[in-house]
Amino acid sequence: APAGLSVEALRGRQLFSEFGCAACHRVAGTDAQDISGPDLTHVGSRRSLGAGILPNTRATLIGWIADSQSIKPNNRMPTYRSLKADELNALAS
Repeated sequence: APAGLSVEALRGRQLFSEFGCAACHRVAGTDAQDISGPDLTHVGSRRSLGAGILPNTRATLIGWIADSQSIKPNNRMPTYRSLKADELNALAS
C-alpha cells in the first residue's frame, strides 16, 4: 500500500476498483488507466468539479459520486445512490 494513505483512503481505492470506476477513469500510478471519463489524477487538488460547475469540497465530491446526474444532467457518469455513507466517504478520500 502507498505510504501516507489513511485506512479510509485505502478502502476508497479498493472500492474504486470494485465499483468499476477504473473502467472509465484514469488515475496515474494505479491500474485505473481508462480515458473515457475524466482523468482523476490529483482530483483533490483541483478547485472545481464537474467541468467547473462545483467548488471542490468533500461534500460536493460525495454528492457528485452519489448522483452526478442530479447536478449535471446527461453527463456520462451513472448514479451511485445505493452507496452507503461510509463508502462515499472512502471514495472521496
